[in-house]
Amino acid sequence: MLALPHDDWDALADRLHTGSVPLDELHDPKRLWSLGSEDPAELQAEIARLRSELGTYRTALSRPFPVAVLHWPERELDELLASYPELETEYPTYEAHLTDIEASLRELATAGTPNLGIVRATVPSYEAFAASESTRPSNADLLPSTPPPWPPEAAPRVAAGAGAECWCGSGETYGKCHGSE
Repeated sequence: MLALPHDDWDALADRLHTGSVPLDELHDPKRLWSLGSEDPAELQAEIARLRSELGTYRTALSRPFPVAVLHWPERELDELLASYPELETEYPTYEAHLTDIEASLRELATAGTPNLGIVRATVPSYEAFAASESTRPSNADLLPSTPPPWPPEAAPRVAAGAGAECWCGSGETYGKCHGSE
């Protein structure tokens, strides 16, 4: 990238690099235009931004991922189905949705899944997620792919013991609400 002659460091990089595209081709000045600039300062800033992004990504990968089950509060589910009636097959009724969540939680807990939690969904966050995935919110295939934590402003709530507040938001303890089923 500095347009200097090939040296010992380049030879070492060539030996260590296992990619299908040679490093010299990756660093071809003709490729620089694709970054939008030939200014070395702008390129260095872009490299710094990408390194930072990669560092954030690596940090996220090093944390244990919680397994989150998507919960639509009743009003949000009503709004979702009014806006996207195609999703009614996924959510025939609110009660069926709650039953499916509890069944999933029990199955995951029985399997010994660590970091189990609930993510409360909102229609705006779901629409933003659909846009980020370049698909329509009415695409039912998007629902199982929603990664935790989704939506971004909602952190998973750990599904705790019988004395903790129920995940459904009823205000009852889990033992008196869904935990009693």
